[in-house]
Amino acid sequence: MLNGMQNFPIQGYAIFLGALTLSAFLGGHAELDGEVARVERLVRLLGDDDFTVRDAASKELEALGDKAIPQLRKAVEGGDAEVRWRAQLILAAPKRKSPSLGLQLVLIKAGEFKMGSPANESGRRDDEPQHPRSITRPFYLGVYEVSQEEYERIMKAAPSSFSAKGMGAAIVAGRDTSLFPVDSVTWFDALEFCNRLSKLDSFEPYYILDKVERQGDSIIAANVVIAGGYGYRLPTEAEWEYACRAGTQTPFHFGGNSNGTLANLKGVTIAGGYGGDIKGPNLGRTTQAGSYAANAWGLFDMHGNVGEWCWDFYDKGYYAASPRNNPQGPDSGDHRTIRGGSWLVTDGSCRSASRFMQTPGEAKDFVGFRVARNP
Repeated sequence: MLNGMQNFPIQGYAIFLGALTLSAFLGGHAELDGEVARVERLVRLLGDDDFTVRDAASKELEALGDKAIPQLRKAVEGGDAEVRWRAQLILAAPKRKSPSLGLQLVLIKAGEFKMGSPANESGRRDDEPQHPRSITRPFYLGVYEVSQEEYERIMKAAPSSFSAKGMGAAIVAGRDTSLFPVDSVTWFDALEFCNRLSKLDSFEPYYILDKVERQGDSIIAANVVIAGGYGYRLPTEAEWEYACRAGTQTPFHFGGNSNGTLANLKGVTIAGGYGGDIKGPNLGRTTQAGSYAANAWGLFDMHGNVGEWCWDFYDKGYYAASPRNNPQGPDSGDHRTIRGGSWLVTDGSCRSASRFMQTPGEAKDFVGFRVARNP
């Protein structure tokens, strides 16, 4: 029947198809020609005379995410003005979601910042001298720390202490902890989570793990190699601090004062601290992600809640030798870096510049992670 209507304008097809989606309309061609041909047709439809067709094509391309990027880039370089404009809007999408998990990420644009802290910052340690650094490539970073629910769905394990069956069950009794950040995971567990989520979302895993040693459900040792690509990964220490600061140079992304009311940390009054004479709350546990205000780039819980594993080996003196652009951390070491402080420590240890470290096979109830990904 469609063959008999081949000379009709596209509007006629839209009316004829009624409730059928544009995806269904193109589905048969996709099976024959493959995904690339399907994306090319969708890009052409961005310039269709019918607004509903243009809009539907835009939504389809947004849903395809990174898979549509090569053709969208070609469209921006030349051709119909409407196609160029719409392709640019899709390419500049500031947020992404994991198709399988719904995990939200926000695009962190490239830029320069002062990493570390000035000499007069209260709580400063000697492993954080201030120095200029550049992040030259944009990257996506998780809006929230990975939750207990997300971790359990991907890993089929529930390691968190602050959960109904964890060591800290009494402290969270009666609370739904599914949206609390996962805790008590090793650095290797975080990498394995990234790899499994990558496979579910049709990305090649970013890491290669072999000679894996397990203790119960947890990975306590493995050989790790970066495969690269677009799969989920941990942020580098420099990426983490750049994203946490969100353009600020104050001790916290929310300013210079903190006593436990603006982040989940130990809010006690300490001489020389950041809370003045007011003693803030001290939950003594993790709490639901997003309970406090996000930073200027839309990231929650960059201070407190759980400390966050980063990719880098820890080296106290690394800043003096690190490259100006995109530092990746030392080539070797015994510990991996943790950023952001946690519910367990006071404000001075939750600053944007604060650095901690832990052996990668350890799992603690104050350590979790958030994911990153290359666009």
